[in-house]
Amino acid sequence: MSLSHANTNRQHWNTGAGSYHPSHSLGWFTFPRFATTFLIIEIMALTALPQWRVMTIAWILFGLSLPLVGWLTLRIIILNTILISPRTTPAILSNPHWDVFRFTGWGGTTMTGRHLRSETSAKSRGLVLYLHGYGSSLAYNESRIEHFANIGFDIVSMDMRGHGGCHLRHDWTLLKVVADVEALLETVVNKYQNHPQKVWIYGHSVGGYIGLRLASHPSGWWAEHLQGVILESPATSFPIVIESMNHWLLRPLRGWVRQILRSEFERIHPDLNIRYANSAFPHFGIPTVPMLVLQAEHDSRLGLDHYNLLIEHTNPNQCSAHLLPGHEHTSTKDSEIRRETLENWLNTNPKYQSQTREFA
Repeated sequence: MSLSHANTNRQHWNTGAGSYHPSHSLGWFTFPRFATTFLIIEIMALTALPQWRVMTIAWILFGLSLPLVGWLTLRIIILNTILISPRTTPAILSNPHWDVFRFTGWGGTTMTGRHLRSETSAKSRGLVLYLHGYGSSLAYNESRIEHFANIGFDIVSMDMRGHGGCHLRHDWTLLKVVADVEALLETVVNKYQNHPQKVWIYGHSVGGYIGLRLASHPSGWWAEHLQGVILESPATSFPIVIESMNHWLLRPLRGWVRQILRSEFERIHPDLNIRYANSAFPHFGIPTVPMLVLQAEHDSRLGLDHYNLLIEHTNPNQCSAHLLPGHEHTSTKDSEIRRETLENWLNTNPKYQSQTREFA
C-alpha cells in the first residue's frame, strides 16, 4: 500500500447532501444537566435529612420526579445506542494494491481513504464509490470490491467514521458520514490526470441509505458523471430502524424518543432541517439516475420493510429491483446470483433519465 496526503478546501466546491456547520456547544446550563443536578440534590436530601423525609411535600416532589428520571434514563440509552457507533474490531485488508490517502472530513477531522485500480489490463470502465454498512468495515466487504476490480472498475472507499480503523464514534450521524464521503470523492480525483467519466455508487445496508442521499443530491466534479446507484439490501428509513430497535416496553415512550432525537439532531446539525420524521425515503431524496436494488429475499437483519418503502416510491422504469433467493444480508458472504445480476445490469448500460420529483 502506498500513502499520500491531500487536504480538500471545502470552500472551492459545491456541497449538497450533507451537513457542514459545526455542532452547537452544550455548555453547562442545559435542561438535562439541570434536571440531573436537581435529582441528585433531592436524593441527598431524602437520605441525609430525616426531618425532610417525614414531610408530605418531599414525597410529592419525589413522585413528580419519577417521569423526569424515566426521561433522563431514556435519553442516556438513546445517546449510547443511536448516537454512538458500535465498537468494531478492525479487520486487515487482504489486497496489497490498495492506495491509502488522507483527506479532511466533517468538522476538519483527518480521515483515511482507499483507492483500488482495476485489475484488468484494459482501460478502466469507471469509478465505483463503495459504502459499507453499519457495524461493518471496508475489510468485511473486500470480496464485493474485488469483484468490481476484476470486471474492470476502479474503487474508492473508506472505513466510515466510528467503524473499522476510524474511532470517531461520538455524536455519530449519517449526515456526518455523507459529508465525509463527499470529501473523499473530491480528494480521490487527485489520483487521476483526467477525472473518471463514469461514476457509480454502491451501498450495502446503511451504506445504501447514504448512497440514496448522495445520489439524490450530487455535487462536485462527479455530479455530471454519475451513471447509477446500486443498493444491496438497503436501509431506507431511520424511523423504521429506530422502531425496530425499541423493546416493546418502550413503544409507549416513542414520543419521548422522537423528542430526544429531534433535540440532538438540532444541536449536532443546526444548518440542515433533517430530523426524525423526515429522515426516510422519499423525503431524504430520490435519485434521478438509474437504480439497481439487490435485496436478500429473506433479510434477517432489516426485513423487507425498507425494500417495500423504496419500491413504493420509485419509478419502476428507473429502478431495476431484484429479490435474491439464497442471498444473505451479511457482507461477509457473497452469492453468485448477486454477482450475475449486478454484471447483467452494468452490461445493459441503462440510460434512463427521469424528471425531478417532489413529495409533500
